[in-house]
Amino acid sequence: MEDNLSFRTELGSKHIDVSLDLPELDLEHESNLVLDIFPNECTFTAAPYHARIPLPHPAQPGKAFPENIDYEKSTVTFRVPLEVKPIADAELPSFPYGFCRFYSGPLSLDTSQEFKVLPNPNECSFSKRWELKEAAEQDDFYGEHYGMDYIQFSIDKLGLNMDSFPTPSKLTDEQSYRIGVIVEEKARQTETYTSIEDHRTVLLSLIDILLAVAYDQLTNSNEINEANSHINIHRISATLAYFVEFDGVEQMLRSFYRRSCTYPFYRSKEIALACVKRVVSRLSSEDRNEWMKQQLIHTYEAFKRTECAVLNHYFVKDFIRYVELALDKETLQQCLKDIDKALPDTHRAGLGFGEEKLLQKLLQDIMGQEESDSTDSDDYESTEEEDTDIDNESVGTDAETNPNENVLEKLMNLKLSG
Repeated sequence: MEDNLSFRTELGSKHIDVSLDLPELDLEHESNLVLDIFPNECTFTAAPYHARIPLPHPAQPGKAFPENIDYEKSTVTFRVPLEVKPIADAELPSFPYGFCRFYSGPLSLDTSQEFKVLPNPNECSFSKRWELKEAAEQDDFYGEHYGMDYIQFSIDKLGLNMDSFPTPSKLTDEQSYRIGVIVEEKARQTETYTSIEDHRTVLLSLIDILLAVAYDQLTNSNEINEANSHINIHRISATLAYFVEFDGVEQMLRSFYRRSCTYPFYRSKEIALACVKRVVSRLSSEDRNEWMKQQLIHTYEAFKRTECAVLNHYFVKDFIRYVELALDKETLQQCLKDIDKALPDTHRAGLGFGEEKLLQKLLQDIMGQEESDSTDSDDYESTEEEDTDIDNESVGTDAETNPNENVLEKLMNLKLSG
């Protein structure tokens, strides 16, 4: 083979054009027109030619096929891509996440885990995470579900006992042991927690999680429901779902209300209100630390055998250590006062989903149907002396031609189970 073929290279912004003169080849029938690319050179082999062609710029290794063939001049042009330099880690945008922004880099997930909500928090700024959260809530809000739960709650409180929060109790020996182990894991890093300066941001995230736990407990009879407790807590808490931080109490409460009316099985602002009052009450008590640790251990247990287990590492265990080692009671009390002030307006305000119009339409449908039913009843009474068979036929015909079922009856008979 010859190593004396004529070639030309032309450097472009993203590639190198390599042109080969191949007069000895039948280009119309030659199938072996391949350029092997190496970082600083490329090679071409097709009998009787063989050539090593130096490149004017580092190239991306691989193979190139003809970009253009000039049959009259027996010239073949290949396009060689320039080297794609990996961006150094320091140049990649990387954002902290988790408890008090302690963590960075990709989430440490087992290969069997699939974290669906935000699997790459390190790639999203805090503002981007908030934007993704709000957009997801807008997409996921299901007006019909919310509206039916609204009406059903007015009828029978969705079958829930709104006073069924667990009575205060002491930690069990097993819970105390587990907490001790968790704290001991970072025994040499206690200063990491005791030196925290921005307690307010940490506490707003903690309260957000405690609210989600309260919602799950109220709707699951204070037991861990292996089917949905981890889902409830994860989805309702924006801290756990989107690794967000809150600018203030109002933002945290609004987020809790929106997510409470979007993700759990029972969706009600009244349940959210009861949860907020419960959490504020317990955090105002003398045994607040013990209660918080109970709720966090409840969360730890709900998560530990699910795809949410990773959140125990990035949030739950750190919050347990924080409550044990560094809780700022003064800042907590100020947060609770701010919640008391903001709660009435938050509860009255719309969720931002246009749900008010939906509820108005539902109520109008119900009222209209009630009037229709009342009219039908009066008509029936005025003709009750007519033949029974004719009455039955008439009623049956009316039911068949009525395009709307009795909305109130449907809602009254609605059976919801956890």
